[in-house]
Amino acid sequence: MSATSDVIDAVAGTPAALRTYRDKAHAHTQGAHAALLTGTGGLPRAERAGLAAYAAELDGARALAAHYRDLSPAPAPSARFAALRRHAGLLVLAPSTAGPKDIAALTEAGWEAPEVVAASQLVAFVTYQARLAAGLRALGGLPAEGGELPAYDVASEGRPFTIDALEWDAWVETVDVDRATPEQLAVLEESLPTAKTSPYYLALVHDVTSLRERSRLYNAIMYAPRGLDRRDREIAALAVSRVNGCVYCASVHARRFTQLNKADEGAAPARAILDEGPDADTGTARRRAVADFAVRLTREPNQPLDLTALRRDAGLDDTEILDLVHVVAVFAWANRLMLTLGEPRTISEEPHA
Repeated sequence: MSATSDVIDAVAGTPAALRTYRDKAHAHTQGAHAALLTGTGGLPRAERAGLAAYAAELDGARALAAHYRDLSPAPAPSARFAALRRHAGLLVLAPSTAGPKDIAALTEAGWEAPEVVAASQLVAFVTYQARLAAGLRALGGLPAEGGELPAYDVASEGRPFTIDALEWDAWVETVDVDRATPEQLAVLEESLPTAKTSPYYLALVHDVTSLRERSRLYNAIMYAPRGLDRRDREIAALAVSRVNGCVYCASVHARRFTQLNKADEGAAPARAILDEGPDADTGTARRRAVADFAVRLTREPNQPLDLTALRRDAGLDDTEILDLVHVVAVFAWANRLMLTLGEPRTISEEPHA
């Protein structure tokens, strides 16, 4: 593999030049892959590769699954690893149905919080890779991988979606910031001004290198200059989060869209998606095309993706579509971590014990 290509280029079959327009996203995607496959702790490489291959198979990403199978011999069967495989199935196919009992099941199987976080990061990252590769194949004019998949269990209907700010409580043990290592403190300071008080970041910082790469990749996708309009990025993030049932992420990105859109219709498009789902009337053909593509790539990454509406109705060029693919893919990752490692609550609620 050359210095200018990476795993995604290989499994998507597309030239690296299609992606190096966003060189930071390109570099940190491969950086996250390396961090998640070589992490230290109680999750050996064979189990990491086996878990990633299983997740890719569930997502219909056959070339990606083959890549992971080639990295290491299959791990020896064990009750401990079987528990991780069950958790991988939950993350890929039914993340919005997760609860604290699912983390408890991993603990009972002998996995500790750093291992649970590492495994969850890895599986969620594979769902990012699968959608990024699928979007790239569509941009490169290549066929989708196709095939039948297990049903994706979306439990978003009836959930309390809101534009109001929320808190988030972890189901896994978090790092005590007063006892954090210098490396953990450094990556928290890099990630977000409030990361040292955020249960989400204090959970993810169990796996320091992966959190660093994930934070840099997220910033490269959501805040990169030029390319896709920031409002389109936020409406895509909102549509994906609404489909996946991630109340917390939907709230955050509804507010960010509204802040960026205050000179126009303000919160109306975001509130429509929160209240009615991603098929709601968002006011413009451009937003309709962006939301429709986000939903399709989220739900069926192994099926053909039609870019006609993005090009004709939204007026997007290939670099803007690349930005959109990145957004949809990274929220497959972000939503799954939020949904399976903890839960949102209103700011007035007391944290769960």
